[in-house]
Amino acid sequence: SIVGTRADLQEALDFAGEGLVKATIHPGKLDDINQILDQMRAGQIEGRIVLEM
Repeated sequence: SIVGTRADLQEALDFAGEGLVKATIHPGKLDDINQILDQMRAGQIEGRIVLEM
């Protein structure tokens, strides 16, 4: 694999299974999509934006 070994993958899956991996998720409104895209282009978003429809 380009990103690690099978052991690395197993370790990552174990961490996730134990709840040690935290996702950074921010809700956003579809009406704000242009502002969100501007923030993405500027590298100002950490994690993921989930659009509410």
